[in-house]
Formats: sequence, C-alpha cells, structure tokens
Amino acid sequence: MAKINSRISLLNSYSSNEKQIDFEKLLPLDDEELDSWWRTVPGARRFTNVAMDSAAKSLSAAFHLSKVDAEGFIQTFQEKIQRRYFSSIVEVFEYGGSEDIEDFVSALTERFSPNFLRDFTKDSPMADIAEQNLFSGYIIIIKLENKIDNLPEEIAEFNKASKGQSGSLIFVSSEENPPPSMTRFSDFLTPYDVQFFAINLLDNARLSPPEKIYTATLTAKLAGHSPILAKNLASAELFTDGEKFARKIIPDFDERIFSRAVWECQVQYLLPILEQVRGRLIEKNFRQLRSLLPVKDEFGKIITDPWDMELRHLHFYGGSARIFQLNEWENLELVYSARNFISHLEVIERNDVEKILALAD
Repeated sequence: MAKINSRISLLNSYSSNEKQIDFEKLLPLDDEELDSWWRTVPGARRFTNVAMDSAAKSLSAAFHLSKVDAEGFIQTFQEKIQRRYFSSIVEVFEYGGSEDIEDFVSALTERFSPNFLRDFTKDSPMADIAEQNLFSGYIIIIKLENKIDNLPEEIAEFNKASKGQSGSLIFVSSEENPPPSMTRFSDFLTPYDVQFFAINLLDNARLSPPEKIYTATLTAKLAGHSPILAKNLASAELFTDGEKFARKIIPDFDERIFSRAVWECQVQYLLPILEQVRGRLIEKNFRQLRSLLPVKDEFGKIITDPWDMELRHLHFYGGSARIFQLNEWENLELVYSARNFISHLEVIERNDVEKILALAD
C-alpha cells in the first residue's frame, strides 16, 4: 500500500491549466456524449439555460469557457436556440480582430448590416447599434478569439439602450483573465457534475455498480472540469490498472498528485462502507459484545455500549474473545487494516478496494 505525501494540498485538477493538455491526443466527445454533457449534466445544463434566458429576453451577455468547451457549447446552444425560437435568425460570428470595441462593431455591422452609419455623437458604439435596432429578430453567437476592451460595460450599454427589443448578442470568450462580471462556466461545475457524467460513460464497463461509482469519483478528481479528459479517464482500466492507465492519459503525470487523488477518493467512498461493516458486525453480535463491556481502552475511554465500539475495539476485544465467525473475522481484518491505512494517509491497494466494495450495502 503506497504512502502519499501528507503535505500535498487537496487535489488541484490536472485540467485547471488547459495549456498542459494536448487534446488532439485524446478521444473527442462523440455527438451523443456531447449532447449528454450539455443537456443532462446539471452544471452544464444550468449554464446553457442562463445563456438561453439572455437570448429569450433579447439581452446581450458574455460567457467564458475554455476553448475546447466553447466549441461544444456553441454547437449545442445554436441547435437548442434554433429549435426553441424558430422565428429568430440565429447566426454564429467568429471575431478575431483587434481589442478595440469600435473595430468590433465595424466588423459586426459590415457582416450583418453593411448600410449601418455610426452615430459618433453616441459615446457607446454598442448603445448606438442597440438604439438603431440593427439586430432586432437576431440571436448572434459571437465567438471571440481575443478579448475586447470594456466588453462588460459595452454590453450593459447595449442592454440599457435596447430595452429588450434590439436582438441578442451572445459573446463566447476564452480569454485567460476574464473580467469578474463575465459568466464563467467553471462557476457552474462541481466534481459531482463530472462524476455524474463519468457514471454514464461507464454504463457498459465491466465493473460492479460500486466499482463504477468509485471509478467515476476518481475520474472526477482527476478530470477537473474537462468532459474530454473525463471521457478518456472513465474506463474500467482506471479501476484495474490505476496509475499505469492514468499515466497514458494525463499530461505531466505526477505520482504524488495521483496518489493523493486516490486517497481522497477512498476517504470519500470507502470510509462509509467501513462504517457499514462495523454496524453490521455490532448488530449481529450485539449480545456477545455487550457481555464484554464495560472496558477501558488504551486511551482511557470507558466503553459501555457496543455501538460505541470502533473497529479497533471490535478487533481487539471481540477478537480476543473469539466471538466472530470466520467470514466476519476476515471482513473485520480487512476493514480494520483499511481504516488504519486511510488514517495514516496511505492508499489501499486495488485488490483490497475490490473486496471492500463488494461489502457495500
């Protein structure tokens, strides 16, 4: 059983820095998986609905996603918005020009309203195009390759001048340091969202239901917010060949970080099973255990009720009195040893993990 570095902080996702990941070497999401991510994963669905609400109210808004996530979001959002608001004209506009807002408005109007004449008495170019209702009936998804200066402020000016009647501009940005007012996809996602996605990906894996949940939990800890990384990690091999398999998928693999992720997963998912086993042992052998009490343990604690007995108490006092049947004793030995390893920041080996998962209710 591997010892991990106790000084490592709680796991920071490998995918927190997208630049480290060469997504071209990973399997992309297929259409069904992409649809599942954006339509069924709670955090991704909420994020999409916020964008949908902005479009429904003819408001403009800016959304921040990684470059990889942006592609899937735009595809899903465009399909969804076209079905729901079939009377609107939905377009995607890719802008990679300068950061100046005037240049952006010039490029946008040249594409969609070439006869537009800028009213330079208006301080805000976005307010100007809103007041002229250039995009009434339009929902334009704007994919930004670069940042645009003062974009949140200009969006606010557009919405103020529009009063919900000048169409909707949905900006999708992947800039490195987005302004706080920009709606960020990362704020909508939790590890449980990625775990939920991974469980669906593992649906046909040759694993038992508890093993699938355990593997999905580990996938979520390693994949961070990335559905593509989750898709590539969510495999029976992550359970059976752990570190060896993860090394093939994760860039700049760090054994200590991986071990920490495994340990956190075991704390989260195995500890409750150890408690289930403890409870079952006490319930089945309650009368025999009660006959051994009261006792004072090695720390001076006086135990009078079998339900207060921890695994170490059951192992020492119950084992000394030989009150457990052979299979119960084997299970107690397993979970008692596992509890000690977890308590000492050590990782339980896969064979023992498999045995413990088989004991889950």
